[in-house]
Amino acid sequence: MGSSAKNARTQGDHIIHAKQVCSKDGLSGQGVSIAVISDSFNCLGGADAGQANGELPPTVTVLKEADCPSETTLDEGRAMLEVIHDLAPKANLLFHAMGDNPNDFIQALKTVAEHGARIIVDDAVYFSEPMFQDGPASQTIDRLATLRGIAFFTSAGNAGLNSYQSAFVDSGTYPLGAKQGVAHDFNPDPNKTDTCQTITVGADAFTVLSLQWDQPAKSISGGSGSASDLDVAVYDDPSCKQLSQAGVIGGTTNNLGGDPVEVVGFDNIGNHHRKTVGLRILKVAGPAPGLLKYILSGSSLPSEHPSIDEYRNDPKTITSAFGHANAENVFSVGAVETGPNNKPLRLSYYSSPGGLPILFDDQGNRLPEPVVRHHVDAVAPTNVNTSFFSKTRPDLEKDGKPNFTGTSAAAPHAAAVAALLLQAAARNDHVLPPTQLYDLLRHSALDMGEPGYDHATGYGLLQADRALQWLP
Repeated sequence: MGSSAKNARTQGDHIIHAKQVCSKDGLSGQGVSIAVISDSFNCLGGADAGQANGELPPTVTVLKEADCPSETTLDEGRAMLEVIHDLAPKANLLFHAMGDNPNDFIQALKTVAEHGARIIVDDAVYFSEPMFQDGPASQTIDRLATLRGIAFFTSAGNAGLNSYQSAFVDSGTYPLGAKQGVAHDFNPDPNKTDTCQTITVGADAFTVLSLQWDQPAKSISGGSGSASDLDVAVYDDPSCKQLSQAGVIGGTTNNLGGDPVEVVGFDNIGNHHRKTVGLRILKVAGPAPGLLKYILSGSSLPSEHPSIDEYRNDPKTITSAFGHANAENVFSVGAVETGPNNKPLRLSYYSSPGGLPILFDDQGNRLPEPVVRHHVDAVAPTNVNTSFFSKTRPDLEKDGKPNFTGTSAAAPHAAAVAALLLQAAARNDHVLPPTQLYDLLRHSALDMGEPGYDHATGYGLLQADRALQWLP
């Protein structure tokens, strides 16, 4: 499996038994094209050396690279490709930059599909993607899966338990004046009121908050769009006394007739300490939403990971995998920790749990019953070796090989195993449609956590050898 000149190899190879499948059954992913959609491929430089050393195949088809001079990228796409090459060394590999928004992502999906990708894997997160309705990216994935037979694997996300949801509770107070709206009451005690919630943003990080509520989106359904306008106010202190004048971007979009989405960014870059701030949610106009929810961007580096410090929801009820990671025809992958001191394997603190309900159809009609899909589907290893990342990621094993962290590292393991299964099926002149491929991976996974399916670890840890045994 691969060249002996390779210096870095994912520890996931042994954990999910892919090496065993390759050596015993002679599988390599040959004849299967896998496309990675991520931030960048070679903005940091070094891809040529990686190919020369066997970290990547001699040919990687780069359909579109990121705009390296103007974008902050880490070449996570190349790291994902290295993981795939470790497990499926003869698969044909393609790359396309994810771009800045869901429209860029949709174009990337269509482009790699036109170039023959049988498997697509991504780690893209767009905070404008809808939570309670299938957006254009999810709909594109569903069409390509059902009409073209393309299998989709995506990282569940790194938000972890950093999500808050509630019905909007009218506090009767207007802290910024009547025109800026009535504040939401976070305190569940009916005899007390608290319109200020304390959160902490990551050190030297840009933290994003996406607030959404249960109304249909104009950009998806047309029609009248959002009936309510909600804003997010951020304060420099945890008691919400000093409204932030700097470091906060967004939060005051007029949502009436548009999408029920309010995105705000917290710029703490340059500050090497985490910062505690106050947060208010204000209803400027329209009816009180029956459900509002926000999700904070997360990080696989603890110092950069934000936290919700009060009025947290019950951890068993928290969902934070959203957007196309919750599409009907996607296989969403969470992360388990590898490295020293992680035996037995444990769920990564930042791995986003699934279970977020879809409340509206594509036309904006409220569904008779919420649709809750079985995402996350499974988990795979993170903190795995790659040939670079030395300046941005830790070397947990102290073996001189920097680790690739986050659910971004987990997702390509699933895509590579899928390629091995497609190759094995083709040997018997059998074509595996995405739904059948997903079921093989789900039902052969090694159960983790509570017995049976759960939205944090899905069906369990991917097992390539067991999945092969389940092939028809």
